[in-house]
Amino acid sequence: MLIIVALCAPAIAKASVIQGNKPFLTSSINNNHPFVGEEVLLTYRLYFRDVAPKISYEKAPLFQGLWAKETGSDRFIKSMPSTVHGEHFRSAVVKQFRLVPIQSGRITISGYSTLCTVPQEQVAINSNELPESSLRITAPAITISARSLPEPIPEKLSGAVGSFSLTLMADKQNINIGEQLSLKLILTGTGSLLTLELPNLQLPENFRCNPPEKTTTLTKESEPTSGSVTATVLAWPQSEGDFQIPAVALVVFNPETKQFSTLHSKPLTITVAPAAHKAKGGEAEPLDTSLEKKVTSLHLIITTIAITLLLLISIATIVRVRKKRVTETIKTVPEGSTEPPPESGKSAKNMKQQLFALLEEAGIKSPGSMTRIELKDALQEIKIPDETRSELPAVLDSLDGILYSPAGTKENRIPEWIGAKVDALLRALKKAGTSR
Repeated sequence: MLIIVALCAPAIAKASVIQGNKPFLTSSINNNHPFVGEEVLLTYRLYFRDVAPKISYEKAPLFQGLWAKETGSDRFIKSMPSTVHGEHFRSAVVKQFRLVPIQSGRITISGYSTLCTVPQEQVAINSNELPESSLRITAPAITISARSLPEPIPEKLSGAVGSFSLTLMADKQNINIGEQLSLKLILTGTGSLLTLELPNLQLPENFRCNPPEKTTTLTKESEPTSGSVTATVLAWPQSEGDFQIPAVALVVFNPETKQFSTLHSKPLTITVAPAAHKAKGGEAEPLDTSLEKKVTSLHLIITTIAITLLLLISIATIVRVRKKRVTETIKTVPEGSTEPPPESGKSAKNMKQQLFALLEEAGIKSPGSMTRIELKDALQEIKIPDETRSELPAVLDSLDGILYSPAGTKENRIPEWIGAKVDALLRALKKAGTSR
């Protein structure tokens, strides 16, 4: 019986996920048994055949007992060949969340779904748009078992779960009364950088200071999160002397060793000297400072003019180079010519990049991150003609069909009508960008 069940389990999983040629979603998490306070990464991946589905609406998953933050997303999805139970697909990550359990026990994450439209054919054989079918896809629920931190839990634990190092530094250790002093407490490492709290600095009573400013710098696409968190405090000492800024302590739990530890920064000594005094009335004043002031003002004016001219020259150069690149990019097929476009414009990827470049020139920011509905609205806002506004999404869909087809040989078979449509759209978008 156990052998039969073990052999049947993969088939049941396959039948519950793969339904013919319909696209489907999968849910995965990099750690099913995290500790409370330990960060995990939840990933939703879309699998499809032939044409990539267009996502027009998304429903967020439910997060109960979890802190959650979505990672940076880009709707210009990069897909790759994938195999599921021996069958060939293309797949792409459509959504990712960084999660931190705030309670122990079993936590189920469910509810993520997308509304997609899928063309009935891979690539149209003529310029007529083919009907599309709508499909709602729901990702499978996924469960994690959050473990309680081992007892006894230190009272000063403030969410630091991972592997870290702690540093306290000052921009200067010799300063005059009233001068600004910048102090930085820096926590570097891997773990729950997004949810932990840094301890406060203990400054001398005669140091006037502002509240700390917290900045977080993360390593992109890291799993788990890595980088640093910095608390910056600006202070102004009000009396002279030698002052001690004590070491800062931070309690950390390391999930690898399953142990608590306390990080300590090194203490700092700040020496404060009397404020610089101005010359008294009885002391000798400079005979004449007007000439020095005039020379200084003249230098300042000349420097300002030079910087302004340099900026204007740089801007003009950038504009000329950019226009030249756009002009070279859109030189595909001259009007009325029966010659095929040059080699550089034959690929679907190149055509799509040309369209996106001119959309940005026309005033649409990051067109590759928009859904088709958002793109149509943006085109209407910048007053793109109705004909261009209706044809552009259809052409983009056809190019996506070529780009994301599992059969790599189809990349070279671009129907002539697509090249002609792209050429016409490039001219229309260039005209719209020039008129702005």
